[in-house]
Amino acid sequence: MSHEQSNPNYNIVVDVDDDEPTLEFQDFATTNAQQGRMAPGNASAPPPYQPPSGADAAGGSHSMWQAEYWAQYFNVDSQDVVQRTYLAVVPKDSFLDVYNANPDLWGTFWIPTSVIFAMFVTASLSQGITEALAGHPHEYDFTMLTFAVFTIYMYVLVVGAVVYGATKYFGSHPGLMECFSVYGYAMAVWIPVSVLCVLPFNWFRWAMVAVGFASSGFFIMRSVNQIVSRSNGSLHKAIIPLLLVAHALLVVVFKFKFFSYSVST
Repeated sequence: MSHEQSNPNYNIVVDVDDDEPTLEFQDFATTNAQQGRMAPGNASAPPPYQPPSGADAAGGSHSMWQAEYWAQYFNVDSQDVVQRTYLAVVPKDSFLDVYNANPDLWGTFWIPTSVIFAMFVTASLSQGITEALAGHPHEYDFTMLTFAVFTIYMYVLVVGAVVYGATKYFGSHPGLMECFSVYGYAMAVWIPVSVLCVLPFNWFRWAMVAVGFASSGFFIMRSVNQIVSRSNGSLHKAIIPLLLVAHALLVVVFKFKFFSYSVST
């Protein structure tokens, strides 16, 4: 078939071959799936987006009422806990940089628990030695254990929660477990302090309490300041001295309740 178009200046002739086969479009969706092509009704939608798993995703897809939510915070080995404990006692490097890579509650719980029993055992031992040297019978004071449980757990939980609430209000984006862990690991230095305070020298006990206060206090201030620095506000100017005062009060309680031994007459 030929088409001719005339123009005063030129002519165009288009020759179309009627015998040329026309183009056909194949519908692959209708081809049999057994031939390696997609069959009708078998096309599936892309999988829905899943949030990243792990502790840094706020528990992933698990609710806090499920065991899987809490299991992720115990996914550490002894080497991890020892490293974090060392950074809490000798805070030369950033504890939070190591902790936030794999948050845990193992050390957060067991370190304060170990401090409770260490203080009770060493205080009872020292008191028993003091009374034995004075010729008095010794009886264990289990109210001291109850006092240690209440004081240490409440300090870690209440002050940790206050730090979390204050820093979150001012936009520092803290983690609740992060704040609890700072105060939980801060208790680690009081285990060796408790053992050394068995020695019957009051000046030496004061020196050890001062070392414990300096080490744990510096660790807390440094870690909290790192959390506060995520905000552009001046929150640290108010919260840091208040936390230092609260920590000093705790240390005074430790000294006069667990590291001072006398014989009742």
